[in-house]
Amino acid sequence: MSNKTTGEQAATQSRVPGAPCVLGPTLKFKGVLAAEEDLIIQATVEGAIATPNNKLTIGVKGNVKANVQALQIIVEGTVEGDLYSEDEVIITKSADINGNIFAPRISLEKGATFNGQLEMRGDAAEQAAPEQTLEVVPVSADSERR
Repeated sequence: MSNKTTGEQAATQSRVPGAPCVLGPTLKFKGVLAAEEDLIIQATVEGAIATPNNKLTIGVKGNVKANVQALQIIVEGTVEGDLYSEDEVIITKSADINGNIFAPRISLEKGATFNGQLEMRGDAAEQAAPEQTLEVVPVSADSERR
């Protein structure tokens, strides 16, 4: 019998129960990333990300080229792709997003860069306004001063 632990055993032993899984800035991942735990992405990810029952944070160093599905999504880094959330999407001032957002609640901090469409639907919102879509148009610095 070997004394070596497998990578899975080592990861399980080193993680604090309930703590999010962190993908560090030196990691480059291409493919479908699926998880049943909270994730913090500081890595480069290309493909698709799905953690539908958990929180996903794309950190300041995160660079994601993927469609993303999570219960809650917080974006601090760069995303090229659509964001789908059953709860909310929070876009911080350091975020740079090129894609559409589908969520019942969306917050966008001043200073964030966003190019796409927002669609805010929840069960109640879908019944009240079945086809309402808001298109966000970039605002120039001149129009902000008015």
